[in-house]
Amino acid sequence: MRKPKSSSKKSRPESGDGNPWLPLSSAPMDAWARRAPYLAFLGLAALYIATLMPSVAGGDSGELTAAALTGGVPHPSGYPLFAILARMFAALPLGHSAAWRVNLLSAVSMAAAGGLVCAVVQSWTRATAAGLLAAALFGTNPVVWSNATAAEVFGLNAMFVALAIHLWSRVEQTLSRWDVFALLLASGLAMCNHHTFLFVGAPLVLRSLWVARRDLGVAGTVLALGIGLAGLLPYLYLMSPAASTAAVSWEDGTGTLDGLVAHILRRSYGTFSMGRPTTDQVFVTEGTFFPTLWHMVAYAFPRLLWIGPVLAVAGFYLGMKNREVRKASAVLLLVFAFYVLSFCGLSNLSTARPLYLSILGRFCIEADLLLAIAAGFGFAAILHNLGANRPEARPQLRIILIGVVTVFAIGVANRASQASGRDNTVIRDFVTTAFASLPPNAIVITEGDEITNSAFYLHDVENLRADVIHLGRTYLAARWYTARQRRLHPDLVLPEGGYGNHGWNIKRLLDGNPKREVIIIGHLDDWDGSWQDGYRLVDYGLVHWMVRADKLPTFEAWLERDRRAMANYDVVPALRAPEESWENALGERVLGMQVGRAHQCLVYGEENGGDPGPAGIALGLLEDVVIKSGGDEKLGIEGWPGVRKLDMGPALWKDLGIVYEISARTDKKYHPRIAVAYERFVEKADPGDPDVQAARNYLQQVRLFQGRLRR
Repeated sequence: MRKPKSSSKKSRPESGDGNPWLPLSSAPMDAWARRAPYLAFLGLAALYIATLMPSVAGGDSGELTAAALTGGVPHPSGYPLFAILARMFAALPLGHSAAWRVNLLSAVSMAAAGGLVCAVVQSWTRATAAGLLAAALFGTNPVVWSNATAAEVFGLNAMFVALAIHLWSRVEQTLSRWDVFALLLASGLAMCNHHTFLFVGAPLVLRSLWVARRDLGVAGTVLALGIGLAGLLPYLYLMSPAASTAAVSWEDGTGTLDGLVAHILRRSYGTFSMGRPTTDQVFVTEGTFFPTLWHMVAYAFPRLLWIGPVLAVAGFYLGMKNREVRKASAVLLLVFAFYVLSFCGLSNLSTARPLYLSILGRFCIEADLLLAIAAGFGFAAILHNLGANRPEARPQLRIILIGVVTVFAIGVANRASQASGRDNTVIRDFVTTAFASLPPNAIVITEGDEITNSAFYLHDVENLRADVIHLGRTYLAARWYTARQRRLHPDLVLPEGGYGNHGWNIKRLLDGNPKREVIIIGHLDDWDGSWQDGYRLVDYGLVHWMVRADKLPTFEAWLERDRRAMANYDVVPALRAPEESWENALGERVLGMQVGRAHQCLVYGEENGGDPGPAGIALGLLEDVVIKSGGDEKLGIEGWPGVRKLDMGPALWKDLGIVYEISARTDKKYHPRIAVAYERFVEKADPGDPDVQAARNYLQQVRLFQGRLRR
């Protein structure tokens, strides 16, 4: 039989002799200090709400929002807790759009994570300034901030990670079984949002069960585990939407237990990897352990204002030497190492493109949160070593707090242009402009997450062009998706099975729906040239039109359609977005489409017997691309202010060389530019390109001619 205890709670020493990490006072925290976590929450919430995106963002944001608000199932693992909360936030009488209100969920969640970071540091060190500094470093982190302004699951995940650390802290300090129960419930709910929580939650749960084992006993431990399992109940939400009329609802099989388990375990993606290896090398077979580790650890320095990781190392080191926070420092260091090594071991996302690094950055939030807490420990230790716990040092409190506020202000000022979404309507503007140009009752196929997922929201929630049928290109390969579309659109003829090399091709879709125009936003798969039998691909505006060969519009008709389609669309805001953003990737895509429109002009000119009129239009389009992709010194074309240098590929330069050749017939000033364009083409083109040799021959003739002139 256990000996009776005088108290079920472990008391903390309240004197400076018991805890040398009481930098500002040896007494319990006063009322102002106890409000510090709430002030951190309110300050970060105000920042995030003031910079909230007004509409849908790129990536998964649109799909998550559309699925939640139309009763569908988001992509694996389903994110039921996010879906439930998103519907609740969407019902709030706030803002001007459903997307803004769901974005608000991310803002509130991430701000709550910041407040809890402050509370954890304060509970161990009694240092109000250290807690506020940790919240400031975490909250102004550009990855944290940008994910707090758009609908995503990472804000909610950060909140649960911080909550789990806070509840574990309470268990260590009080041995309260109720805190253990709360931790298990929070952990179960967190697993209904994002699986990476496991790498933080599991060690904290195990540690808490061990610390409180005597107070819990066998019955209490079983009850705690049962409460944790009860936290998984939101997954049952995924079974009901399977039969819904939502356009985006993954895998109708979630209506069965086996299908539900497969969806939760992400079997279609590969349960123990970020994604299955793909031909475009977004996900790779060999994994990306070391590049991921470098990005997660080394890039934490700029993410946390450089001082954060330095203070974190000090916090871990000095914390191990201090008996009051030794356990906390050891556990947090263990959890940090376990999360980083586990995630990096499972990561197989390529790091070859800035956009992929942006995606990877979202998984650094948990590691950065732990580092921010450790940085708070380090700052508290520094304050103690400076003697801030002595009574005569109390006047320094204001100076210290002013310093913390200054760190917050520096973080806001330095990251605002990178993380703020206040004026970011790039994705919405593109989709609304593209959809406005669609013929009535068209079938539109979108490709790319930044387009498809945003179109799901705008088309299905805001009823943008409700007359058209929207199909996601990637989804068309799935039988469950095509079956759902046939059910939702009885007059749509979709071949059985999925679109792909071993399924149906685009011509079967075209032939099966002769009364509907088929429009592509994005690009067709390289393998599928079936449309060339009886159809032509016509680029206009921001789309590709698959028109019957016998109904090809005249150049004049095409030009009028193209001008109407572009309306007042401006690609510059997309090009000025951070290089690693979805917006910038979309900007590059738009410039690529503009090269295609210029090529369309050249095709018209050639088919009209060499008419120079279309070439003149092509010249303006192509040189505009050069301007908006950074300019070219040899051509004497200056880049657009505020846009970075882009590599637009060989097609731009080949067509520009052709246009210059045509233009030189009437204006000799274009003669020198021909060689420059073809030089660029030869530099960038695949050696197997059949047009490379013709360009080389032209350049050789130019050099021979110039040599004769010199002689």
